[in-house]
Amino acid sequence: MQAEAADYEAQLERLVAAGFTDVVVNVAHRGEAIAAALADGSRFGATISYSREPEPLEVGGGIATALVIAFAGSMLFWAGAAPLLAADAELDRRPPPGNFVVLLSRGAARTIVSGALGWGLAVLFTLVCEAAAVLGISAVLLRPSPHLFAAFALLISVAVTGMFLLDALARLTIVRAAAFGDPGTAAFGKATSLLGARLGAAMLITVVFVGLELIVASAAAGVTGVLSGATFFNLPAEFLALAPRAAIGLAAAAVFGWLEVARMGAFAALAADAEGLIAPEAPPEPAPVAELVVEALTVEE
Repeated sequence: MQAEAADYEAQLERLVAAGFTDVVVNVAHRGEAIAAALADGSRFGATISYSREPEPLEVGGGIATALVIAFAGSMLFWAGAAPLLAADAELDRRPPPGNFVVLLSRGAARTIVSGALGWGLAVLFTLVCEAAAVLGISAVLLRPSPHLFAAFALLISVAVTGMFLLDALARLTIVRAAAFGDPGTAAFGKATSLLGARLGAAMLITVVFVGLELIVASAAAGVTGVLSGATFFNLPAEFLALAPRAAIGLAAAAVFGWLEVARMGAFAALAADAEGLIAPEAPPEPAPVAELVVEALTVEE
């Protein structure tokens, strides 16, 4: 066990050196011994949270548990943040009462339910599309023909469009539940109606933010690739490049987080506008028009 503990400590030290200080450790077999060796991580300069499996579920169980924790955490965040975004969209005319923690406690349950409905449907659609894509690729490779190529292209188009639509539907469902207080199923139904009524605006929001995220990801990958090429097979240079790589990763994560909040803010504004909560801008007053004044002149006889 001492050798295993030393291995865990070495891995944790590498993570801290790379800039990762918030660490989740999934434990099952001999988990208490691992937790005793690493403790809370403070002596390594890290903060450790433990994900404990009552029964060993191996790697798949750890991934599933991590996904559940990430989903619950994101839903709790939006339970408090979405009402504030909606209030901001209304230009502070009707700010929700209370602060973030109070809003979170009021809307956590319905936000988690609505998120499970929206994102569950999106995940199910994605899995169906992936299965269909695997079958389509197999069919194209085994018996290539123009009809199969056309069908496969159509499948990809439907999959991409459907994922965009379901992403917008899930976000609108969360906004309806968190910011407007709708129960889970009611939030899903109203979000579906809103998506049908404002389909163009919802798709524009999705496409714009997906494009921005692709730009950020491409820039981060490009800079990281340049660093990797410059330090290839050079261990001292690889070590020196850890800090720049960590900085690039943190910067990209910060930008992605900002884009995510901005996207939800756009959907919150869309929902608030559909409810008539955002007053339209008053038309500008027309500029004064000078009147032509013609004075009558006396005519001398």
